[in-house]
Amino acid sequence: MSFELIVSIILGFSLAAAAGFRVFVPLLVLSLSAHFGWFPVNDTWQWVGSVPALVLLGVATLFEVGAYFIPWVDNLLDTISVPLAAIAGTLLMVATMGDMDPTITWALAIIAGGGAAAA
Repeated sequence: MSFELIVSIILGFSLAAAAGFRVFVPLLVLSLSAHFGWFPVNDTWQWVGSVPALVLLGVATLFEVGAYFIPWVDNLLDTISVPLAAIAGTLLMVATMGDMDPTITWALAIIAGGGAAAA
């Protein structure tokens, strides 16, 4: 295993775990990272660094953070955040993985990424 692959797995797992607390903040961090070239994303995930994705994820993050100040919106958001966090954790893990066999990539993303975010 190369050093870059190990770093990408650790980054993906870390972002996935953070998605368990806030769903859109880690996605925004990934988008900023891809946009400014701080960390390369998978070839099929280049769109996440685009300006429209940055704007959409920024607005979603502001909504998510602001929703915690309104109790009934906070309860509604908590109801849907567990499945969304698991999905976001899986996608974050896939986006940061290098060029690996898709079977290994998706299995690791579902187990480690989705599991960390849901836990």
